[in-house]
Amino acid sequence: MQSEHQPTHGRTSTLLAVRHHLAVVLACLALGALAGWAYAQSLPATWTSSARVLVDPAVGNPFAPTPASVRQEELTSLETEAQVARSAEVLRAVAQQSTDLTTGQLERRVQVSVPPNTQILEISYSASDPVVAQQVANAVAQAYLDNRARRSDAVNAARIDRVENQTLAVVNDLRAATAAAQVGSPAERAFQGELADALRNELVSLRAQRSSLENNASATGTLISPASSATNAGALTELLMPVGGALAGLVIGCLLAVLLQRFRGKVRSRSEVEAAGLPVVAAVPPPSRRSRLLRRGDAEAVDTTIRRLRATILDLDPRPNVITIAPAGGEESNADVSEAVAESLVKAGHRVVLVRTDGRPSTGGLRIAETGLAQALLHDRLNVLDLLQPSVDPLLCLLPGGGFTAESRELLVADRLRAVLSPLIEAGHLVLLQSPGTDSAEGEAMLGAADLGLVVVTVGRTRPRDVEQAAQVRTKGAALAALLVGPRGSGHLSVPSSRVLHPETDDLDPEPTRDGAVTRDPVKRGRR
Repeated sequence: MQSEHQPTHGRTSTLLAVRHHLAVVLACLALGALAGWAYAQSLPATWTSSARVLVDPAVGNPFAPTPASVRQEELTSLETEAQVARSAEVLRAVAQQSTDLTTGQLERRVQVSVPPNTQILEISYSASDPVVAQQVANAVAQAYLDNRARRSDAVNAARIDRVENQTLAVVNDLRAATAAAQVGSPAERAFQGELADALRNELVSLRAQRSSLENNASATGTLISPASSATNAGALTELLMPVGGALAGLVIGCLLAVLLQRFRGKVRSRSEVEAAGLPVVAAVPPPSRRSRLLRRGDAEAVDTTIRRLRATILDLDPRPNVITIAPAGGEESNADVSEAVAESLVKAGHRVVLVRTDGRPSTGGLRIAETGLAQALLHDRLNVLDLLQPSVDPLLCLLPGGGFTAESRELLVADRLRAVLSPLIEAGHLVLLQSPGTDSAEGEAMLGAADLGLVVVTVGRTRPRDVEQAAQVRTKGAALAALLVGPRGSGHLSVPSSRVLHPETDDLDPEPTRDGAVTRDPVKRGRR
């Protein structure tokens, strides 16, 4: 199932990255098109001229008639002739006529093609001068025809020489047979006479062949279309190079957008979080324009979001006993979110224990004793119920972190943490873990110990890769969901309606504990 959704997730992430960094993509697109145009303009103008040659059957060539008068007009033969037209033998003759061209330059610039279903060779030459292109194309075509005529004449001359040699041999044999027919027995004279007659007939045939070869003047080819006026082939290049540069710039722009989104980009919408593989259980709506201008949050929208989150949590079956609230990435725990969720659950009539593990408390600064979760992990004899700190609301208690050390952090694993918190669950408390970021070992352990993990994603601050990492955290059956909140100063979560966790400091009488920490007496708070 995961492999089926990964391509869609990759495409969605790319589209989001392009949308968020559209300016970068458009800039790369424009720069690529401009670079392609500049490169096309820097190229010298190229002119191409073509000449056409009709290849006729010739003695000793692939198109020559066979003894059965069957023409061998095969494509392979024409391709062979095309290779001959570009051979060094032909091009060397053209180079000898010009002082500016070499055989190597001609080999690079001469092109020979065979139009389909024809006996025509199309010879093309490209040069920076249209006149030169036309002249060289004609010269190559004429040099090919001359070379083909020379090859045909050479083959014909060789055949005449063979017939001449055969004729001389037959004449000598005829002389011998004629002389032998004058002597010997009658039978021998008769045999030699018949042999002489046969040799005379063969001699007549050889003389006829020689006459035919000497009178053979078959054409080897014709220049049916001299080189036309050269055309500028750079017009297409000037069109294609900017298009190719624009496409290359588009690809580079998309890659830059993806890299920027991954390493420097920020989450901006709910769809990005869900595209990263983390479902959003609640999201604080973006503040109004007026609120952004005045730089103040929308407390009513925040409260509404928290109530919706509370309703979602309480509707789960079975209801989670341990809820971990951890920010995405490597940030410290979010006290504002944790306390807002705790207060909302308390208002619904549930007994809640808020466990603080790191970070600072939110505004008001509740100061508690150092003994807490870290000591409960170290010492089995400690009962976590005895470490709870009361608050103004009798349904809400606090469990401090207790100051983690290297030794206590080693014990902060999911199973051990769940065992320490089990007395709170048995006593009917709903436990909220104010966890550090999901990118830390402590955050992963607390998510593993929870029944429900809430990953806090801050719009405009959390990176997409942090959300992806949070979605990959391994939990022991715990559900993972995201809570989308606004940036600081723009609709961020807080506790605006009451002071359950942060009573005014001037209404409290701090009392030192045995170890020097300062705590607050809820009884005195009640009396005042």
